Amino acid sequence: MSFFAKRNSRAFTLIELLVVIAIIAVLAALLLPALGAAKERALRISCANNEHELGVALLILADDNNNLLPDLHYQPYGTAIPGTLNPPATSVYGRWPWDISSTFTTNVIQDGATRKVFFDPGNAAFNVDQVWNFGVAGAPGSDPGSQSAFRITGYVWLLPGSGANAGGTRLEQPYWQTNILGVPAVANYMANQGSPSKCTACVDVIARDPVSKSFSKITVGGLPSSIVQRTSHLDGSQPVGANDLFLDGHVAWRKWSDIYNAASPTTVRVFGGGGNSPTFIF
Repeated sequence: MSFFAKRNSRAFTLIELLVVIAIIAVLAALLLPALGAAKERALRISCANNEHELGVALLILADDNNNLLPDLHYQPYGTAIPGTLNPPATSVYGRWPWDISSTFTTNVIQDGATRKVFFDPGNAAFNVDQVWNFGVAGAPGSDPGSQSAFRITGYVWLLPGSGANAGGTRLEQPYWQTNILGVPAVANYMANQGSPSKCTACVDVIARDPVSKSFSKITVGGLPSSIVQRTSHLDGSQPVGANDLFLDGHVAWRKWSDIYNAASPTTVRVFGGGGNSPTFIF
């Protein structure tokens, strides 16, 4: 046998190469969803760690205040004078559920949290100065027209006087949980109210654009278009669920099907700010 014959006998044919490429493509198609799911699970765990760190700081803040978390309507968090009965919703800084008093974030950071944990790793790109400083007058990256004192975060807040409770009516109370650790919240407002182990302090963002109904891109609001406002945890274009931080400090994951169940509307919390505001579901 000649040298060339021996060399040709070791070569792959075109059909063999195509078969190998096809096998690789099939394996890649099988592995990519698994890799994507693993990445999403890792983001959920990282998010839960963030919320746990926030929970520890909130417990320290409450411990320094006779086991009370602050009502953010009142000074120094809002504009209402302490002792005012039924403070107006206009005393709250911020209007959307991820808005929270900048004094509150400062105090939570002083009690051990960091700016990073105020943003969900599921949408880590949201953690930029133009978001964090948006409502803080004069801060780097803030809205030039801002005269308020709130920060946009990567979580929805359910404390009295948070952005979810703004809007001008006392009907905000259904969005509260409780600001007193160990004391049940007002009865019969929402199915999940009660003891601190059932009351949520903050939760991942699930938001829907008011025009396009998209969960993956919110186009309204005053942030630059380069900053993607969206639901934190997505499977393609649909929400997969959210982590909840409870007032006793524990964090639990809830599936989207458990959060939004059209057949059981009393378990669904929806904040629709109207007009130029997205719908937040939590």
